[in-house]
This record gives sequence, structure tokens and C-alpha cells, in this order.
Amino acid sequence: MLKDYFLHLRPRSWPIVAGHMTTGYLIALPLSEWTKNITSLLIGTIAWAIMLNGGTLAFNSAFDKDTGDIGYLDSPPPAPKRLWLFGLLLMIAGGIIAFFVSPSFTIVYWICFFMSIAYSCPPVRLKARAGADIAICVMGYGVFTTYAGWTCGSNSINSFISFICLGYLFLFGCLYPLTQIYQFHEDRKKRDTTFTVTLGVKRSIKFSLVCLVCAFIVFSVVSFKVNTVFYIFIIPITFWLIILIPWMIKGIHYPQKKGMYCALWAWAATDITVVLVFSVL
Repeated sequence: MLKDYFLHLRPRSWPIVAGHMTTGYLIALPLSEWTKNITSLLIGTIAWAIMLNGGTLAFNSAFDKDTGDIGYLDSPPPAPKRLWLFGLLLMIAGGIIAFFVSPSFTIVYWICFFMSIAYSCPPVRLKARAGADIAICVMGYGVFTTYAGWTCGSNSINSFISFICLGYLFLFGCLYPLTQIYQFHEDRKKRDTTFTVTLGVKRSIKFSLVCLVCAFIVFSVVSFKVNTVFYIFIIPITFWLIILIPWMIKGIHYPQKKGMYCALWAWAATDITVVLVFSVL
């Protein structure tokens, strides 16, 4: 029973969220100061990646009652009794821990807490409403996770981090439809009008491609203004295109689940490139 609660926290997602949050921290500081606020980063990562992210996923699973594979969890066990309460309490505990990181981190944590409730919990349940579902996720994972990492290293808000967050907003707009496609039939069976169910598979991939281009335009423009190594972004965008172009051509016949997890490697390559460009080179 306890194992089922743990599995619904989807621990496979923790390193992904923690790694992206760490990207925000690393670009907030010069290379020589990366260890300066490492304690804040460690506490913040536990609160954000495990307690907020994990709690959100468990809270969401309690209402979804999925039987097929879901993100970061294959063949999920039935939602245990009061899983929603377990997830909620974990998120609240993380919110208390957030006060020990920084005021900015605390604010953005609690914003995401209420977004998570609105995303999953009936009668609002924004995840079942096309447009609202992707808006919540691009803000939560694209913008606020980046900024949460930044707040562990810096309390300032400037144009640089604002544009980096904008780039990641578009990048998660690229990734989000890919996380829904292999749940397409189950979502449609439940009559959830998700973003991907509304658009269809091929148009969702086209949307991802548009968001991808927008994201790398933002990253390249910021890099061009800061230094002259913007051309390095050709590496991660190539990874993305290797995944997305065949997917767009094959549509529903593309190995969707494999494609989503490959896209996470492309995301990691993007994070590494952002750190190299804006904090190392």
C-alpha cells in the first residue's frame, strides 16, 4: 500500500524537474559562485521537485484514475485511498519548507500550489479544458520552475531572466502536447477535452514545432545580446527536430511514448546548452 502512494509521486520525474530548476540557479550566478547558495538550492529542490511536483502528480492521479500508462509511470496501480489528501499534505509541507529558501521562492511556490489544485480538482479541473491545460503547464513547468531555481541564487528580477523564462514557456509549449499524445485515446474515452484531443495528433505536433522555433529564437536573441555563441543552440534544436519531424509525418503511427521520453533528453540538452551559453562560456 505504501509503495502505491510512493509510485504515484512518480519519482522518475524528480530528476527532470530538479535538473531544470538547477538550470535556473546556475544561470543566476557566475561559475565561480555556483556553490554560494547551494544549501538554498538543495532545500528548494526537495520542496519543488519532490514535494510540489510529486505531490501535484499524486493529487492529479487521485482524480484521473488512469488505467493505462501515464507520464513517468507505466501500468499505474489503482489510486490508493485518500491519495488526494496525501498529495495535498505533501504540497503544503513543501510550502512550509519554502519559507526557508527565499521570499521570492515562497511566493512562486504558493502560486504553483494553487495552480496545481485548479489543474486537477473538480469542478474546476483545468486539465480537462483545452487551452487552460497547456496554459497552466507552460507557466508551472516552463516559467516558474526556471524562476524558482533562479530565486535560490538571486532575488533580482531583470530582463535577462524574464526572457529566459519566456523561452522556456515556449519550450514547454513544445513538450506539453507530446506528453498528452500517447494518452490520446484514454483522454477521449473519458471525454476530457484536452489540448491534444481538441487539436488532433498532427496539428498538435505542428503546434510543438512552432513553439520550438519561438523558444530558440528567444534563446538565440538573448545570447546574441549577451555574447556571441548563440550558434551553439543549433545542437539542441537539431535533437528536437530529429524527434518532431518524423512524428509529424507518421502521426498516430509514430512510437508516441518513446517519442515523449526522447523529447525529455532533448530538453536536457537544451538545459545544458543554456547553462553553457549564459554561465560558463
